[in-house]
Amino acid sequence: MERLHDFQNRLGSAVSAVRESGIREAVVLHHDEADGLTSAALTKLALSSLGLNTRLICLDKLYPEVVKGIESGPARVIAYVDLGSGHVDWLVNANRSKGLILVLDHHDTSSIEDPLLHNLNPELCGFSGEKDASSATVAYLFCKSVNPELASYAHLATVGSLELPGETRGLNLIAMKDAKDLGLVRDSGKGDLRIQTQGMNLTRTRASSLLNVLGSVGYYRNGPEMGIEACTTGFTNKIMAMAKEFEEERKQANRTMLAAIRKDGLSQKKNIQWFHAHDNYKGMGGKVVGSFCSYLRYQRGVNPVKYLIGMMNVPPVIPGWGKLPSPMVKVSGRAPQILTGLIEKGKKPSLSKILPDSCSKAGGFGDGHSVAASGVFPVRKEELFLDEIDRFAA
Repeated sequence: MERLHDFQNRLGSAVSAVRESGIREAVVLHHDEADGLTSAALTKLALSSLGLNTRLICLDKLYPEVVKGIESGPARVIAYVDLGSGHVDWLVNANRSKGLILVLDHHDTSSIEDPLLHNLNPELCGFSGEKDASSATVAYLFCKSVNPELASYAHLATVGSLELPGETRGLNLIAMKDAKDLGLVRDSGKGDLRIQTQGMNLTRTRASSLLNVLGSVGYYRNGPEMGIEACTTGFTNKIMAMAKEFEEERKQANRTMLAAIRKDGLSQKKNIQWFHAHDNYKGMGGKVVGSFCSYLRYQRGVNPVKYLIGMMNVPPVIPGWGKLPSPMVKVSGRAPQILTGLIEKGKKPSLSKILPDSCSKAGGFGDGHSVAASGVFPVRKEELFLDEIDRFAA
């Protein structure tokens, strides 16, 4: 209870800071999968309830160029949603306009004191970002602190929290209980929930899958916008049809990638196994390579004690923001099952440490969790990155 009280105090302080700032413009930068889209929708509802005009920008990764561009403009409330926790030092240093920074995230973070920063990461209050709280749950509890009536969107937190493995626990249980008590969801058997509200009549597993594909596969084709619309007004026939089309595109690209790996195998170094998708996922957001890695880690032929690394080329375009200086490589890392146990016991290094450090050596950056992390670096730096992460993984 003390941890919960501490976290609620942090939420209340952030809400008071927004109210007292007098600022009327906000920018929400958010991740591109189900947790990112649901938490962005919830954050926008909260900020709109506080009277702020809110612009949304969906990001696969938190590019420094975007942060500098946004934070050097007029003073605004800038919310980093399902991203930002690993880079709070950047956010503070880039805040030339002296705007108010909110971080609603659950990835590994560090404690930095700054009067204009409100890092609403539950890990700072003793909760686990990998087990106790998704970003959607953090955003939902922020909503409730703004206006208790926004509990009518509790079902969105149950969708976002589905990305966390295992039984629902910690702060996620608060959102689930609210959603059930308000009749927004009901148990549908087999451990799933059926959502019955806001133009939705589907399981939360299906809702999560649809949002994932809209945000990632449809990243360059207004998919994130459609996903956030679905969160607040429901899945229309048009949105469902688009999501199904994106799903088929991804399935075909995954089949092509899987066939290539089965034919030639994964490339190997001492401590890592890896593949490069190159342009196999052209036109899709970088999240798709991470999703493929998550699937691949359970397949035969994958060494259970080596870090699994996947790469793909991504264009230098950020929809709704502009163009980056050069094309990038998106990299995702996953820990197969036996390696996961070794990391949790402290016998092997965390991916949230070694992957960002390796990206940094290659001129990029990264972040994530102990057994799942991702990053970016400039094209043609692949060998340098691979050498570094293999060395760090020892």
